[in-house]
Amino acid sequence: MDNLYAISLFSGAGGFDLGMEAAGFTTRLCTDIDFHSCQTLKLNRNKLKDVSDRHFLSKAKVVQKDIKEYSTEQMLIDAGLKKDEVALVYGGPPCQSFSVFGQRKGMEDPRGTLLWDYLRVIQEIEPACFIFENVAGLLTIDDGRVFKQFLDELSKDANGNSVYKITHYLLNAASFGVPQYRSRIIVFGSKEKKISCPVKTHAISAEDANELSPAVTVEDAIGTLKEPDKIKLPNHIGRVHGENIIKRYSALKFGERDSKTRINRLNPSRPSFTIVVGSDKGGGKGHVHPYSPREVTPRESARLQTFPDYWEFTGTSRHPIRLVGNAVPPIFAAVLGAHLLKEAFGIQKTPDYEEIIERLGLDYLKHKAGKQEVNECAKAV
Repeated sequence: MDNLYAISLFSGAGGFDLGMEAAGFTTRLCTDIDFHSCQTLKLNRNKLKDVSDRHFLSKAKVVQKDIKEYSTEQMLIDAGLKKDEVALVYGGPPCQSFSVFGQRKGMEDPRGTLLWDYLRVIQEIEPACFIFENVAGLLTIDDGRVFKQFLDELSKDANGNSVYKITHYLLNAASFGVPQYRSRIIVFGSKEKKISCPVKTHAISAEDANELSPAVTVEDAIGTLKEPDKIKLPNHIGRVHGENIIKRYSALKFGERDSKTRINRLNPSRPSFTIVVGSDKGGGKGHVHPYSPREVTPRESARLQTFPDYWEFTGTSRHPIRLVGNAVPPIFAAVLGAHLLKEAFGIQKTPDYEEIIERLGLDYLKHKAGKQEVNECAKAV
């Protein structure tokens, strides 16, 4: 394919989109049912030409719509593409119903049926490739039968003919240079060949400590970021805690969980705990800052997810932390996209970790580019 055009489903705040475009794809359509997700995408798409060398999503149309009511014919019209021009469809249905943080409602939750809407889009558009991302809990819903059926259906077209070669892997984003432990299922589908497992680049276990670059840590991501009252950055606003909470947070050791709020104090010398969304009844919660007795701000959480500082999240109160927690880390997405470009499209010159950091404008991680001496993080795991 001459043009590597992509369609983004369940786009959220744009983490997956940032990564795919940094890898080399051009996204032509982003769609999500959520108002603040779409507003975030539109806001950043329109302003990026003024703050970044790369104008991300400059060719993408953003559509707020329930995927159940969005025909693939209209998707293609909105993307300005014909079926045979779509190189990639990517996305992950909202994962709370499959997550331990969402109490594992699974297919009893209406959101669980969004799996089959993703499937419908793949079968009707038939892109050259697709990438599916979701939480590890999906693997064990109904003793694994749901996931097995999903993969089986993904390999076929709407008439039941075998079309795609499917591979799936359980990957931890920290193994690819994200400053956060975040385990996710990744499914690759390609018409041409089976896509191999991306090779880890960063050590999060003792056995890899001497072979790979050191894990990117909380300190690397937010250690130099000033307190919210000392610097003006989008979404860098701290919560006001009562005296009792401040005392409890102050007493927490690195990695220790608060018994009442059930959130952890971050260890600066390791990747963060997983950034989570929260339940249906309330917004997500951050973790406790390693050096200050407070929850991390949405901006600090965004750094732990590898969003650029210029990427602004819309909404008030808890909206930004929910948007951040739902997202695919841009670095992780870029690694997946670059791997697919190399294997499925034969493009050998794809961005490495250093170039991904540069393309995304992650100034706060530039010191982590390139091979370095192994730190104590992997040795301690």
